Amino acid sequence: SHMFDPCCLSTATSTGAYLTPSTTTPFASFSMMSGETVTIKASYAPFDASVDFGLVDSDGVFHYFNITNGSIDKTMRISKSGKYTLQIKNNSDSEVKVSGFVNY
Repeated sequence: SHMFDPCCLSTATSTGAYLTPSTTTPFASFSMMSGETVTIKASYAPFDASVDFGLVDSDGVFHYFNITNGSIDKTMRISKSGKYTLQIKNNSDSEVKVSGFVNY
């Protein structure tokens, strides 16, 4: 798996990665305040794979969108202040290449 370099976070963080089959991959972590929003814009191939995009909260709960058409452009509103981690889960049995941005 090739993950983007997490050292240089900004409000728009580019992600480009090969996701291992049936595996969850964590990406950027950031602190959020209640009421703020996070937008995930990404595309992946093969486009018919089932992929979960979302955030893991400070309690370890994965809040996600299940995508099955190759692209996501979704916004999530934060209900509880704390640290969140962008996480992507490849539910398919083949490697998935994903690229895109998270805005927060």
